[in-house]
Amino acid sequence: MSLQLICTIIACFLNSILLVLIWTKSPVQTGKYRWLMTFTACFEIFWGLFDLPAEIIAHSAGCSFIVFRINYEDSVIGSQYSIILLMIYAGIFGASMAVFASHFIYRYGCIEKTFGTKCTSNWRFGFLFIVPLLYGVWWGTLVNIWWRANPDMDEYASIIVDCTVGLPIENVTYFGAKFYNFDKNETMSINLPAWIGVCQTSFMVSSSLMCVFIFGVLCYKRLSNTLSIVSDAANNLQKQLFYSLVLQTLIPLVLMHFPITIFFIGPMLTLDTDFTTYVVLNTIIMYPAIDPLPNFIIIKSYRESVKACVRTVLFLGPSNSQVVHNAYSMPSVNSIVNRVVT
Repeated sequence: MSLQLICTIIACFLNSILLVLIWTKSPVQTGKYRWLMTFTACFEIFWGLFDLPAEIIAHSAGCSFIVFRINYEDSVIGSQYSIILLMIYAGIFGASMAVFASHFIYRYGCIEKTFGTKCTSNWRFGFLFIVPLLYGVWWGTLVNIWWRANPDMDEYASIIVDCTVGLPIENVTYFGAKFYNFDKNETMSINLPAWIGVCQTSFMVSSSLMCVFIFGVLCYKRLSNTLSIVSDAANNLQKQLFYSLVLQTLIPLVLMHFPITIFFIGPMLTLDTDFTTYVVLNTIIMYPAIDPLPNFIIIKSYRESVKACVRTVLFLGPSNSQVVHNAYSMPSVNSIVNRVVT
């Protein structure tokens, strides 16, 4: 069983469970944030279900990279739809850049009420959904404009495709970029369309990273101030929020931002980084399967529900923590949840 199939099954399974938990076990104070969580879970289910039959391959070598699909006769999706699939694939990746930022912006708006009222309340909340979709459309469109297949690129891409899968260029549909052109005297010149495209993708990646770091730091500082005025019991809850913030930052950085940055920088510096091809393809496949895990680990109500379900399936009695939780509640924790968890 391939890694892609395994990750697709895991992604669909975990995100489906997460959807159930979001709408049945979320604290009342979660409020509208459950819609953003639902959007992300559905997005990742779609990502996993799309990636499996699309059969997309990416490779970088020399001063270029290409993303292509082999046009098999017995493929689930016909070759006439290959370019559309490639654009959707690029759009999904572009949208994922902004999804990360939307969560941090909304989280900060929940704990900093002044910012939340001005930027994330009422109809403004919709922008947290619209911006990722716009990024997706933008990324998918630019690959068809600036990185689309052309005769000049065909010669270079044919070598890459032949070395990668042993097929002629006529058997694949691709988009790609060659950052430099070489004349008969091996004089190097800049290939402007490739750089125009990468400047746009760089803006989307960097703007996402800026939002993650800026609003992540702001959240950390705001929560640190809260820690100094609340009880020890509430401090435990705040630590959980810090761990969640760190994990939600590290997962997209490690699995998405860093690999794609290396994937682009290699050709831009004319470096042969074959290992990035394997890394990028596998981290993109793994992301939808791994991303839901912090929610099960960090959010207490979800964690306890999963534990209870597992114990029920295994015909075990309720755990000690569940008994204590049912018999005793802490007003101090509830009060701090009302202040910072939405």
